[in-house]
Amino acid sequence: MIEFEFRVDKSENMHTHLDIELFYVMEGRVDFIVEDQTFLLESEDFLMVNSGRRHAYEGSQETLAACFHISYDELSKLLKQNLILFWCNSTAEEGELYEEVRELIKKIISQHYYHAGEDMIYLYSLYYELLHMLQNNFLLTEEDSRYKGELHKFDDRKQKIAEYIRQNYDKPIALSDLAKDLYLSTAYLSKYIKKQFGMSFLEYVNSVRLGYAISELLHSDKPVVRIAMDTGFANSASFNKAFKEKYHTTPSVYRSQWKNDQESAIKAPRIQNIQKKQVDAYFERHKNYPAGQVYVQDITLENTEGEPYRHHWQMMINGGTAADLLRSDLQEHLCLLHRCLKIRYVRFWDLYSREMLLDHCLPSGLYNFSRLDLILDFLLEHGMKPYIELGMKPKKLLKSRQSVLIGGGDSDGIFADENRVREFMSALMHHLVERYGGSEIENWYFELWQKELESNFFHKEVPDSEALIRKYFSTFDLVAGVLREILPGVRLGSGGFSLRHGKERFREMIHIWHEFLQKPDFMTFYSYSYPAEMETADKIRSQSMDKDFLKNFLKDIRELMDAEGYIGLPVHVTEWNFTVSNRNVFNDSCQKGAYVMKNIIDTIGMADVLGYWCASDIFAEYYDTGDFLFGGSGLLTKDGICKPAYYAMEFMDRIGQRIYQRGENYLITGDDKDEWYVVCHNYKHFNFQYGLRQEDEIHVAEQSQLIVDGRKLRLKFSFPLPFGAGKYSGQEDVPVEIKIYAVNSRTASIQDRWLRAGFPRFLHPEDMAYFKSASVPAIRVRSHRVLEDRITFETILEPNEIQWIRVKVGQYYQGSQTGQKTT
Repeated sequence: MIEFEFRVDKSENMHTHLDIELFYVMEGRVDFIVEDQTFLLESEDFLMVNSGRRHAYEGSQETLAACFHISYDELSKLLKQNLILFWCNSTAEEGELYEEVRELIKKIISQHYYHAGEDMIYLYSLYYELLHMLQNNFLLTEEDSRYKGELHKFDDRKQKIAEYIRQNYDKPIALSDLAKDLYLSTAYLSKYIKKQFGMSFLEYVNSVRLGYAISELLHSDKPVVRIAMDTGFANSASFNKAFKEKYHTTPSVYRSQWKNDQESAIKAPRIQNIQKKQVDAYFERHKNYPAGQVYVQDITLENTEGEPYRHHWQMMINGGTAADLLRSDLQEHLCLLHRCLKIRYVRFWDLYSREMLLDHCLPSGLYNFSRLDLILDFLLEHGMKPYIELGMKPKKLLKSRQSVLIGGGDSDGIFADENRVREFMSALMHHLVERYGGSEIENWYFELWQKELESNFFHKEVPDSEALIRKYFSTFDLVAGVLREILPGVRLGSGGFSLRHGKERFREMIHIWHEFLQKPDFMTFYSYSYPAEMETADKIRSQSMDKDFLKNFLKDIRELMDAEGYIGLPVHVTEWNFTVSNRNVFNDSCQKGAYVMKNIIDTIGMADVLGYWCASDIFAEYYDTGDFLFGGSGLLTKDGICKPAYYAMEFMDRIGQRIYQRGENYLITGDDKDEWYVVCHNYKHFNFQYGLRQEDEIHVAEQSQLIVDGRKLRLKFSFPLPFGAGKYSGQEDVPVEIKIYAVNSRTASIQDRWLRAGFPRFLHPEDMAYFKSASVPAIRVRSHRVLEDRITFETILEPNEIQWIRVKVGQYYQGSQTGQKTT
């Protein structure tokens, strides 16, 4: 099925073959040519070449590569497809999917290098794992726009030629017969094949025949003469000649060497011809290879200075529309989040809905602020502060990326004219100052929504975009001027920018803002994990393959803001999530908890406010939400039960006040006490198939098929003594207690408990009480001892598990045996 070889040749001429090729650069740089395109591959880059594509490469002096040839015929039988096309090119796109393939390729290379000829079952299992990964994430389907693009490159005539030879390779094939079948002259067809395939008709036929013959040669006991006849060669002499031209030896010698080495399609003597220094250096860099189904990370803490832990995620949560906040059940949920997670601000919008009784079209002095006062009074009485959206941001409830449950109206703006803006904003600010006092209001946040740009969320082209931008900035000038005239210290921010139309468009937009008088006190942004420059709404739009989407988003906007002179201006992410859907089962899952923890850790110090979307599933209730769980994006279910995403935030709250080290999967904190705190996760991003699905159509049981892999993660920690435990330095037999709280599919996952219960739609009060009490983190406590002033322990995380760990010196857990490690 798969043949593997190391490549040390600095170049390879243009050629084609039936096999699908995966080319991986271990060291050096390679200009890889596929048809008329050239890709620069550097260390650890790779790409796939589809069957029949002409390709060549030119490498640097130190080039070292690995090449996999996948049998098209065998794969076609396995997949039951006649036409197989892949799109896999790490130079054109990146993401965790590519990192997973990269790690698996390294594992295969390692197996070949260190264990050639040993444990062939394990090697074959790796090959099939690679095939599964490629099929699941990079095999093109007819729904994918790239499928047609690849199909177009392999034009209809070329495809018919390849298919004809594949179907008739074991029979005598004449160029004249093929020409007749295609209604072409023999002379024209001969030139066409030479140009398109890079070889003559006979050479191409023989290359296809050899592809089938080599499989027979290695995996059957047929005589060479029989193999020659079965694969279409006229006699053994012609077979031997063609074979020797390609493999530089005879079929009999090739088979004998292969059987003696017992190494599939890779032979150990070939490795000896490679510059061993290059290979040794390569494996030295990758000595911490993942083994089997568990990734291993060794984490040694040496940093003793640390930096302050800024709780940017606690600054604000999205509560819902103003009318939603009048509901007592949502108020209870917000109080819980404030009390347990220390959420400071609650964001709400849609002040002008019918339920709020606030008619902005009335004459000045007749506005009814009573229901707005109820909301503000509630927040302030319970220790929270308001984050108010002043624009006419409506309630919008999405079932999927293309299906809207509640659309939010078609208003062109807040008011009919500038006088209405001035009158209403002046009345509002005077009312707030009189009722709550200017010093109090200066601690609130106000935001002005940019409706015109928001309406084009899913569109690549924005008509009259500059005119719309100028209209928004003009409105901001007016509103900011009125508010600041009444209360100079009021804090007003821009309304929800993004990079969904590309970085250059955002830079052009904030550049235009320099022409206007009033500037924001902070900039606000929306971040949902969809690629920039999306296709129009009637096309399929993939989820971003970038697992670091939010971190990279914040990095990009800060660089763009600094470049345009907005240096140091606070950044508020007022909405962030991986999905806009409130009918996505992943919202209720452990994967969401790992996603939340990962992104909070990743973005510490990158934003002043990180406002999660959203607080409670109550916001997403509609006619179709009769089920106990329905895929809402809240931290809490509509019945107030905590989801894994909630526990991710609770864990982030229960750690030390100084950060001493952080990595891809962990954060280590502490203070001046005798404790270290660790939060860690094993987040698994979505695979390619997820992006092709309608988010609301995914079933709970399908989730494991839509993430990159199911590997566990083992973290091996080594800590010095905490700062407050200095009295134990140099002592022997110092006790240590290691306490771990864990959220995984077996504990604290309300979705998994509901799944195991059989998805009951209606729950009695006692059932609800059971689910609430059972959906809490598991706790494990172990005792350990300090060895040479170092604390070492390890923990294992399931896919999408999150953990909170406290390491306390000078204390034993009496229920555990001394010296037992955490596992």
